[in-house]
Amino acid sequence: VLVSLFWRGLRNRLDWLLPLGAVGGAIAAIAAEVTGNTLLTQLKQGSLLVANHVELGQKGPWVAGVFAVATIGWWLTTSEVLKGWVEAKQPWLRRGRIPLIASILIGIACIVVLVVVYLIGDSGAAAVWTNR
Repeated sequence: VLVSLFWRGLRNRLDWLLPLGAVGGAIAAIAAEVTGNTLLTQLKQGSLLVANHVELGQKGPWVAGVFAVATIGWWLTTSEVLKGWVEAKQPWLRRGRIPLIASILIGIACIVVLVVVYLIGDSGAAAVWTNR
């Protein structure tokens, strides 16, 4: 999504795959949290590193869900495929500064998702590979 924000040709080629991928990512984040919680209950002992990973991992589905909604909103304001439908049903989504505001917000959301996913992954790697 972040690359397609700046590369219109890619955005036009991927079009509906962008929000579909964001929704898929949100579903994967929920599945990761559920399986992580199941694994945590099976661990005989935990560490501070595992606790840190669990705490960060619980934020993942929320961040991914907000990102999915933001991606859908941005997609509705910028998709060339949906242009006629959106203008017929919800014309305000394409008027004025709404597309610009949606693009700025999705750019911020992309950065937030990247940082949160990195932190979750790094904390998980630390929990597995650090001998403490």
